[in-house]
Amino acid sequence: MSDLELEMLKLKKLKELEKRLKTSALKVEEEKVNPFDVVGKMLIGRGKEVLEAAYNQYPEVTKVIVKHLATLIKNGKITEPITGELLYEIFRVFGYPVRLETRIVFKEHGKVKSLAEKIREDF
Repeated sequence: MSDLELEMLKLKKLKELEKRLKTSALKVEEEKVNPFDVVGKMLIGRGKEVLEAAYNQYPEVTKVIVKHLATLIKNGKITEPITGELLYEIFRVFGYPVRLETRIVFKEHGKVKSLAEKIREDF
């Protein structure tokens, strides 16, 4: 083998190593992406509220469910936005009912009144 052939072989090996390094660096970057960010971008309506309530009530379960949802989103299995109702149903189906803060309000003459205020006024 001549010196030229050796140099060509070294360059070829160097290019292969660079290519492997780039692909492994991309994989590391993909793994660093927070699953909550991936899922959060797909949530609409009350989705963020449901996710926050679920995390406060069931932190470990929520991490697992969000991780799987993020994987499905990355793989293209979930393409449509996730509503709050759908996310609530996912947790309910797995046996973890998420308790949400519920308020009943009335709108009268352009003012918003709570149920307690409305009852006080009527009596």
